[in-house]
Amino acid sequence: MMTDIIYPILQKYYNALNSLNSLNIEKNIFESIPLIDNFFAEFRNITFVMQKSFNTKELKEYYTTKRKEFLNDNNLRWFIDKRNETVKEYPFKLEKEILVYAYLPDYCGKIVDSRLNIDNDVPLETIEQVIKAYLIKYNKNSDIYFSIDILFKENGNEINIYSRIKNGIIIMDNFINEVITDYPCNCSKCKNIIEKIKELKTEIFLKDFTFSWDYTIENNEIIWGQQIEMRASDKNGCPISMSDICIPIDANLPISKNVINDDMELFKFYASMHYTIFNLQKKNIMPTFIIVYEDNTVSYIPFIPTIKTTFYRKAQYVEKIARKKDIRVVYFIGENFYYPIEKIKEIQQPYSQRIKHASTTLLSLNMISKKYEHVMTISFDINNIECEDYVINQINNPYEDINCYWLNPILDVLKEKNLSKH
Repeated sequence: MMTDIIYPILQKYYNALNSLNSLNIEKNIFESIPLIDNFFAEFRNITFVMQKSFNTKELKEYYTTKRKEFLNDNNLRWFIDKRNETVKEYPFKLEKEILVYAYLPDYCGKIVDSRLNIDNDVPLETIEQVIKAYLIKYNKNSDIYFSIDILFKENGNEINIYSRIKNGIIIMDNFINEVITDYPCNCSKCKNIIEKIKELKTEIFLKDFTFSWDYTIENNEIIWGQQIEMRASDKNGCPISMSDICIPIDANLPISKNVINDDMELFKFYASMHYTIFNLQKKNIMPTFIIVYEDNTVSYIPFIPTIKTTFYRKAQYVEKIARKKDIRVVYFIGENFYYPIEKIKEIQQPYSQRIKHASTTLLSLNMISKKYEHVMTISFDINNIECEDYVINQINNPYEDINCYWLNPILDVLKEKNLSKH
């Protein structure tokens, strides 16, 4: 019966995908490594089961042909090697490197501390407490913002493990679908598990594990920010970073070449456009970085912050892009709280408390351009935003904003690269 051939293959494939789908960025490394180990073991076992099931001369010849067609890919060879390592030698041997980024009033960068070592899979809770003690020592009197990134390395080189795994799944999926097409089985067991496999693949391909966490410390308590990211996807359903999607500035926008080529005029255009969007969305807008490249293409990077740290991490992310790519100008759209000077005591409270004392909210747009000494800003008080004359005046009068220190690292990179060209 075809069930005896097809079902064991599908069962192993399901087991591999189920282990992978159990991975969660909320788990510490100690919890995650066994799941990765099991994924590789079950994934490689798919071909072992095929060899055992295809036990006639015809089936053996079929398996040999199809194996050469689908499984000679370098990416699949890496899977086989990893499986042999995890089963025959030792658990999945990935080096883990932890990076802690602090966003303090007088410092923004990595924290280096010998205690932040996870070779022995120290639980994240322990690492967080070490970081907390370290940061409070240097910044006792105000909120503390920091993020944690965990990198996976193999032989000292950083690897995108999730990308490799997804590519391997696509190849194996094509292989199994070919087998099912050539040797179909219509039994209920096979039909049910095929549906479960489809559901698992959908969940896995919608995930994008960055192994990154955002935190703040308020009143000596660590607060964790949820991960909510905007993603596109490729034809296989794999997530694509929004920064990797570049389109012409004038794509679907009524905008002239003169405006496109002028940083300030483009700034005013975006201010006008997002003022309109803000009103249409009932005075609500998603924070977004707009990156304009030297070739006049643009990337939009929207995000949903649950704590203030996410703003700093995203600015750092854009700074990294600026170091690698030829960026002309960066714009940022978001909302700010405004506090009257008479509430100076309330402003000293932790962020989550002081925002309750804001007198109004501003729709704010910032321009980070190497042509200007400081970050430039156009802002709209939502209490006056229905007044057309007010809006026109605000758009036509951008101002230098020395308070946008969190965007200065991007500006510094753009200026450095501009000086190096001259």
